[in-house]
Amino acid sequence: MTMENKDIGSEKINDLKQTIKDLRNEIELVNKEAREKEDFYKLHVENLNDVIFSVDKNGNFTYISPAIEIFTGYMPEEVIGTSFMKYVHPKDLPGLLEDMNLTLKGEHKPYMFRVIAKSGKVTHVHTSSKGIIRNGEVIGLNGIMVNIDQLKKVEFELMKEKEKAQHYLNVSNVMFVVLDKNQKIKLVNKKAAETVGYSEKELIGRNWFDIFIPENIHANVKAVFNKIISGDSKTFEYYDNSIITRSGEEKVISWNNSILYDQDGNVSGLLSSGIDVTEKKIAERALISAKNEAETANQAKSTFIANMSHELRTPLNSVIGFSEILLEKKFGDINEKQERYLHNIFSSGKHLLDVFNLMLEVSRIESEVLELNYRKVELVGFMEDIRKYVVPQVQDKEQRILFNINTDIKYVVADIKKVEQSITHLIENASKFSENGSPITVEIRSTDKDLVFNVSDNGIGISEKDIDTLFSPFTQIDSSSTRSHGGIGIGLCLAKKYSELHGGSLYVRSKINEGSSFYLTIPLNPDIEKDNLSKKEN
Repeated sequence: MTMENKDIGSEKINDLKQTIKDLRNEIELVNKEAREKEDFYKLHVENLNDVIFSVDKNGNFTYISPAIEIFTGYMPEEVIGTSFMKYVHPKDLPGLLEDMNLTLKGEHKPYMFRVIAKSGKVTHVHTSSKGIIRNGEVIGLNGIMVNIDQLKKVEFELMKEKEKAQHYLNVSNVMFVVLDKNQKIKLVNKKAAETVGYSEKELIGRNWFDIFIPENIHANVKAVFNKIISGDSKTFEYYDNSIITRSGEEKVISWNNSILYDQDGNVSGLLSSGIDVTEKKIAERALISAKNEAETANQAKSTFIANMSHELRTPLNSVIGFSEILLEKKFGDINEKQERYLHNIFSSGKHLLDVFNLMLEVSRIESEVLELNYRKVELVGFMEDIRKYVVPQVQDKEQRILFNINTDIKYVVADIKKVEQSITHLIENASKFSENGSPITVEIRSTDKDLVFNVSDNGIGISEKDIDTLFSPFTQIDSSSTRSHGGIGIGLCLAKKYSELHGGSLYVRSKINEGSSFYLTIPLNPDIEKDNLSKKEN
């Protein structure tokens, strides 16, 4: 071997040695990086609170992180090589196996189940896993297991609160229905279910409008719902509508509505509380019908009275007129007996005409065709006119009438004739039901708004149960044919109606055998046109 060849060989050996050295350095560097990565992942995995696991195709653990001790009390080395089924609650195992089978088929299927710890304690977990594939074959699963005990506790508390709320709703005698934006039922209480004839379970998820709203109002009620959902709740916060129950019965429900919002503040649905007002509506319709019938009958009565009064007053005026002419002896003398009979005819005719006029006046008031003729007169002169008229009326019973004007008011503004007629009747009524010689008091006083005429007596009085019927037309408290006091029961009715037409009132305070006090009020400043008043004053 030449010297030159020897040098070339040595050089190659040195290069080879250097290459080997470089390879060793690179391998060492790779191993170092691998150890660092292994230490990194090991550090993080072993310090996770969640469990990392792998199982083979037989269901035996091939790896499990140290966090399993926190979950179950088992050390990793106790678990590796054992079947996962050993730690799953028996009742949850069928569902877990089904979910795992779906995962192996390629579906991402999270599992929630219970694991049993070494101590026997049960823990709720949530697991998400994925198949391990090698050479196109699934050889196992790896995944992560999270402790959801706290979440389950919160879920349980929420469920209890929901059950409590549902209990409160169920004990209520009011219907509660929650609808989502698509009109589907999200919640109902027991009362609502009983009212419509379905169970709560049958109702959840069904469309309220399609099941219960009658076809003839379906579009209108649905439009109301959409307006409420759109935010126009002020207009439709309360409304009534009919519903059709499972049995086909129609019921009217009065609803109170409140919009529901989600966590982002968007409208999510509607809470409606309802009360069954079917019977109330039926009663209202019956009442309206009865009122209409009563008004029709009353109108017929008024028309009859008006027609009868007209037909009878004409011949009656002739009877009164001709009897008066005969009494004046313009066509010759009459004997005493004839004169007495003519007086009876004349006075009876006048009385009968007064009765017809009163009946006609009631008819006019009930037909709302009566107008007031306002005038302004001095109060003192007005009461003096009344005194002059009534004093002779009570002379036969030797009764005294005392007039007391206890007010500074100088003038009366009213339909003078009607107020005078009302007060006169109250005085005559007091005289009629009082003993001979007993006093009657007429007091006039004023309040801030009214002029008050108070007529009091010491007569037989009126029981409390009879006061309500006292002012009804054609009504006598003693309506028997043997009653000792005359009258057809119109005077008090007219007096009350006259006072009310003025804007005042007529009421009574009385006790049996202690007398009665009637109070007729009229406004001091009636709401009338000044021009109209001035014309009538003239």
